[in-house]
Amino acid sequence: MSSGGGDGGGTTAGASRGDTGVALLAESIRAEAVTALRHAVTDAAGGAGLAGDALEDFVLAVHELVTNVVRHGGGSGRLRLRRHGALLTCEISDDGPGLGDVRVALPAPNEVGHRGLWLAQQLTDGLEIRDDGRGTTAWVSARLPAPATHPR
Repeated sequence: MSSGGGDGGGTTAGASRGDTGVALLAESIRAEAVTALRHAVTDAAGGAGLAGDALEDFVLAVHELVTNVVRHGGGSGRLRLRRHGALLTCEISDDGPGLGDVRVALPAPNEVGHRGLWLAQQLTDGLEIRDDGRGTTAWVSARLPAPATHPR
């Protein structure tokens, strides 16, 4: 399944597959370390050039996916944050039972929870989800701002 930036299409996030790009962060996901991991993602994404609302949105999207690993994906997993030129990508994976055929959509107002994937999609430039029967991997991406040029 793939979707991106709220438009229902795109595979921008898939750039993280493989070991291309510059590794910025690689951590295990564990329930007791969720807060520390959120701070580490904030620091690494900020260091890569995300700032302001874009940084807050990206970190919240990653946090939603991390908490999904803890709650629904077997309790533990892996997070890898990479920079691919002007694209920042975070890969979150678990060894849980998998999602099956999941649709990323806003649930009914009276439904409790189940908004994490939708939020991750809305808050980033791309969301891709793969379920291979041995767990689930999700990628979110954000475009980094162009470096400021200073006249000489």
